[in-house]
Amino acid sequence: MFKKLSVVMLAASMLVGCNKNKIEIKEGVKIQIHSHNDKARKLKEGDIVSFLIKIKTGSDSLLQEQIDVAKPARDMVQPAGQAGYKGSLQDGLRLLAVGDSATIYVPVDSISKGGQQLPPFLKKGTDIKYSVKILKVQTKAEFDKDMAVEQAKLKAEADARKAQLPQLIADYVKKSGMAFKTTASGLQYSVKTEGTGDSPKNGDVCKCNYTGKFFDGKIFDQSKAPVDMPIGQMIPGFNEALMLMKKGGKATFVIPPTIGYGEQGGGPIPANTPLVFEVELLDFKKGQ
Repeated sequence: MFKKLSVVMLAASMLVGCNKNKIEIKEGVKIQIHSHNDKARKLKEGDIVSFLIKIKTGSDSLLQEQIDVAKPARDMVQPAGQAGYKGSLQDGLRLLAVGDSATIYVPVDSISKGGQQLPPFLKKGTDIKYSVKILKVQTKAEFDKDMAVEQAKLKAEADARKAQLPQLIADYVKKSGMAFKTTASGLQYSVKTEGTGDSPKNGDVCKCNYTGKFFDGKIFDQSKAPVDMPIGQMIPGFNEALMLMKKGGKATFVIPPTIGYGEQGGGPIPANTPLVFEVELLDFKKGQ
């Protein structure tokens, strides 16, 4: 009796497990729900949702990810069909609740019908896979209140960095063990390899390898292959840095925020943050 019952229960649990990860169509959305809590707070139109996300092609090539819990992706829950086609990522989010994880399959064909330009590596007849984990749901009022607190905290940190900048830069230069020169703008540079020939000028296009770091050594940006960098179209400190170099040269630059990303910051760079760039100038060509 008990043996038969345990077999039945095992079969039932296996069926539930299969159903949980089954790809299905719900309200026009192709979705695979990995975990779901019926009692959790549901997402409603107009809510602000914070979530982790990985975006992959149909062949599982990673396109983009935002998986840092401290810096999640955020979006407002939109009315159904707002993207211009049915079954969008936004439509899929409407089906979820706090704590849920799921993969939303959005057909490439639907996106193209919605009027978006598609890169050539997205093939028609395939899906883009959005794997999401819902961390938090807030009303607009709740979100605005949290943002005000966060902005006040970030401003206090930025003000503290600004006051400490001269000492921070001096300490970094001393600790680096490199000999730096300083320009009138405050840019500091240490030449590792001099290079040959003339230096590029404003408007010229430089082909470079570079690595951008914070003072703690953490990399925030890095070229994976040589990139073209037009002088005059980057932050002032980087424009100036390239004009100090020669073909074949390598150098390290310390860029203060006054000629970097300033008091606003940008992307992963907080306000009033000095930056370190290691640059190799492979070649340059005259601007048009």
